[in-house]
Amino acid sequence: MRTADLGLVGLRATVLAVPNEIDRLLNDDLLLKMHKACMSTRDLVARNPIEADLWDGYLVAQAWPFVTALYSGVEQALKMLLMTTDPPHTLDELKNPPYGHDLSRLYSALSPEDAEHIELHFREHRSLFEYLQQHDKCATAEPFIAHINGDDTASGHIWWRYTLIDPELHPPPTDLWTMCEVWQAICCCLWTRRSDQGRPCERRLSQRLLSPLRDIANRATASYSDFGPDLASWMSHLDGDDLAAWVDLLVKSSRGSMDQVHAPEALRGDLDKMAQRAIEHLSGRSTIPDEQLLLLPASQRDRIQANRQIANPDEQMLLRRVQRTDRDLTWDPHTREFFWAGESSTGYSEAGLSRSAE
Repeated sequence: MRTADLGLVGLRATVLAVPNEIDRLLNDDLLLKMHKACMSTRDLVARNPIEADLWDGYLVAQAWPFVTALYSGVEQALKMLLMTTDPPHTLDELKNPPYGHDLSRLYSALSPEDAEHIELHFREHRSLFEYLQQHDKCATAEPFIAHINGDDTASGHIWWRYTLIDPELHPPPTDLWTMCEVWQAICCCLWTRRSDQGRPCERRLSQRLLSPLRDIANRATASYSDFGPDLASWMSHLDGDDLAAWVDLLVKSSRGSMDQVHAPEALRGDLDKMAQRAIEHLSGRSTIPDEQLLLLPASQRDRIQANRQIANPDEQMLLRRVQRTDRDLTWDPHTREFFWAGESSTGYSEAGLSRSAE
């Protein structure tokens, strides 16, 4: 029997023995509350980017409502996860030393499987954001959590809670979006345990970020089922994360170099269209004409218009990664398209290649 199966047997036995504790924590309603809290905070961070101020104190004040919520969310999610392990930790145990508000202690108490699950999320997130790759405290999730925790002092919860009124407190710099991703990763562990421990993670960054692109790919290539292995080969990661093949496609499509895409020729036209639609999606360009919006119910129309205003940092960074991959590509924020150095204003390149028509 697999270790995961043994864990499930033990968990089920514990649930039978203590139904009011474990079963309550694995209740869908409670998991939905945790997930909703995470997503709501994440949306607020996306809608309200923190801009640099002339005085650091103002920057701290802007970030304070978000960072305190994120710190609390990460802490509560870690405790909830530890209360559903086998054997489970009790809430009273986790409230008091040596755990309490110490995120590093809580993280170190996770099972190797849960820790690796969170690290998988973090690796993909880090691969997208260049500054994280240069920060020695962000190499993996564990040192990042230690960083926001206050390292060995475990004073992060005091820094974040009392920064505005205690001039002696100087919280370390952090990134709100990375805190969002860590919270999301812990929630994913909870959902995975609720459904099936052997099920692959479907909520990590590459899955969430690229699901609209994958949907387009599935529709575009539905008539090419015979090329399944070729498509799978193209989609496989090239540099350790699932974003690489997609970045390569977006670069070549933007350059008019689809002949260089490693895929059957019959697929390339559809892949080109898919790439252009993907760029439209990532750039936030409306896919519903305004006159069609007027035909929608007011509540649905307002929701669509509100969602357009969210500047998702993940999507923004994927577009920037495309440009970093090919320095000759330039993003035009007005037309929301990539242009490259060999292309004229009419859309035809000096090499005789043209961009795909939309």
